[in-house]
Amino acid sequence: MPSLSGAAGDGGRTVTLELTIVVPAFNEARRLGAGMRRFEAAVSAGAVDLEQTEVVVVDDGSTDATAATADKLLAGLPHHRVIRLPSNQGKGAAVRAGVAAARSTHTAYMDADMAIDPLAIPLLLDGLDHHDVAIGCRALPDSMVETNYAVRSLMGRLFNELVTTGTGLGLKDTQCGFKAFRTPVARLLFHLVRIDRFAFDVEILARARRLGLTITEVPVHWKHVEGSTVHPLHDSFAMIADVYRSRRGLLAGPPVATISVRATGAGTGTGAPPPDLALRVSAQLDGLLDGDPVPVVHDQNGVTALLAMVDPADVARAHAALRDRLAPLEVTRRALPLAGLAALGPLAGRLDLPTGRDQA
Repeated sequence: MPSLSGAAGDGGRTVTLELTIVVPAFNEARRLGAGMRRFEAAVSAGAVDLEQTEVVVVDDGSTDATAATADKLLAGLPHHRVIRLPSNQGKGAAVRAGVAAARSTHTAYMDADMAIDPLAIPLLLDGLDHHDVAIGCRALPDSMVETNYAVRSLMGRLFNELVTTGTGLGLKDTQCGFKAFRTPVARLLFHLVRIDRFAFDVEILARARRLGLTITEVPVHWKHVEGSTVHPLHDSFAMIADVYRSRRGLLAGPPVATISVRATGAGTGTGAPPPDLALRVSAQLDGLLDGDPVPVVHDQNGVTALLAMVDPADVARAHAALRDRLAPLEVTRRALPLAGLAALGPLAGRLDLPTGRDQA
């Protein structure tokens, strides 16, 4: 299990935060400082409100002083954490660990070197006003790319062409390490994703499309930073192989535990669900699960809570408690695979956290 380093002002459970920024880091001790200076510049320019933002650095089993460096660099931030994974598991696994720890309204991830200028963070959040996922795109007309490495740039474009052709995503830049989600969406998608290395971005976006979630692309300013751990040739072939396995359905994600609450007719007179049912269910789960952001899907017969990234023992405990507290409503528990989730219909606009948190 990862260990978690608490921090001064770590108030994610008591302060309503707007944004959690997840920074995956593997042997980044030498580059974290420069990345944080770019982040601080964005803060000074007003692009980031530190009182409403939590920064979570996930040390992906580094063999250098990444975790200690992160602890030192983040010490002055009001909301921050450092999560240490016991071994190197891959960028996707590191981001997943950060998403599991997020408690804010929105969750974003960006690379440790901050090669994408953090000044674009407001564009990501603006994109989430009307979409479930917002991703940086270096191929948009308003984007700026600074690099002297033509081979790396060419391989990146070729990889995106292969991804676009192989998945039908229709996106210009799947690999840009600058993405944001409404937190309920992030938790659901990262629960489903099984790719732990660099191609996890593609699987995330493919899962989002399968579930009928909406994706928008925003322009960014990207500047090459020396010292990347990505190997253009070896990692590109590995990513293509992962994309192929994902496309062929060879990477089945784990099912998502759900709790459905339906009106049975008893006590309601009409069989229709009470108008405040989503609020009641979400408020109960908020207390039972210690503030875990649990999305709730509405339909005409009731609500279904998607307990992604929730421990099975906690799911069972929550189910038993809801049966007692919400009687005579019908409360059922089941596990839904990706196909079962897709059968619920397009989830765009239907994943809510109706507990007083900001809604998209």
